[in-house]
Amino acid sequence: MAILNLENTTILVVEDDDMSFLYLNQIFKLTKGKILWAKNGREAIRLIRDNQNIDLVLMDIQLPDIDGNAITREIRKTHKQLPIIAQTADKSLYDKDSAIEAGCTDVIVKPYKMEELLALIKKHLQKT
Repeated sequence: MAILNLENTTILVVEDDDMSFLYLNQIFKLTKGKILWAKNGREAIRLIRDNQNIDLVLMDIQLPDIDGNAITREIRKTHKQLPIIAQTADKSLYDKDSAIEAGCTDVIVKPYKMEELLALIKKHLQKT
């Protein structure tokens, strides 16, 4: 599979787990995409507010301060079309459905393969 070129793309990664972020960081290095990292909900909301050039958000649902669904609802107040892909370790339909209801564009279940993530990102960036 050819690596997706995200050279002119900024992705906000909302992830409190260092190892998960390191995995994503390695993926985005291969794609040449620029990433911003928020380790909690408050940081994510601040980064969205302060960076108008974010093209996509990769949102962890289970965060230490504010859950990803609440952050997504907050983002949707000002960024109606921004693709937000929820990441969840919970395979239940409830978690997926609640993320979509909160305003997430799509959901990916951890652990996932690089190819799955890049296919989802490509799908949603082509719509913007």
